Amino acid sequence: MKENFEKLGISVALNTALEKMSIVKPTDIQSKVIGEILSGKDVVAQSATGTGKTLAYLLPLLQNINAEKREVQAVVLAPTQELAMQIFRQAELLIKNAELKIGVAALIGGANIARQMDKLKTKPQIIIGSSGRIIELNKKGKLNLKATTMFVLDEVDRMMDDQNLAGVKNVYKLLGTNVQTMIFSATISNKTVSRADLFLNEPITVKLTGSAQV
Repeated sequence: MKENFEKLGISVALNTALEKMSIVKPTDIQSKVIGEILSGKDVVAQSATGTGKTLAYLLPLLQNINAEKREVQAVVLAPTQELAMQIFRQAELLIKNAELKIGVAALIGGANIARQMDKLKTKPQIIIGSSGRIIELNKKGKLNLKATTMFVLDEVDRMMDDQNLAGVKNVYKLLGTNVQTMIFSATISNKTVSRADLFLNEPITVKLTGSAQV
């Protein structure tokens, strides 16, 4: 018998949001990592595309946000604008359905930077986007990440490639101390793990094989 989200430690508000989205049972990857993330552990998670990796980190991330603090507490990096916006929309939907007082901003290259600056004036607690735009806004003095304690790398194999690694390192330098890092991907190579070690502290590793689950 599969666990339910409540047994994994997910709040009543977020459970209600999931029910509104017709999601009632956690997938294998969600069952294995949600509790670990809630408890503050670093996580290396590999699971096939379509197995619910986004919810596996968004749910505990949203739960661990302090809504009273109007500062950036979590940063999620993705290798493409499309994926970043997909994660952003999922986060917005969860926040809306759970009626949480949490702000989230999508900061991606190619989008209107003035609008992004306006969004940052609302003091969002979660930033989802690309390293280049995040660094640019930080240099302009519009984005302070010193209070950030949660860091997610989605599609980490791509985030750790030669094209993206430097940007990830530069974002990481902007974060606070004692950062909890979570890395997710359908495939995680030894090279990726070696490169990501810089951001990880005694991580829990979960590698699942198998196809997509609804």
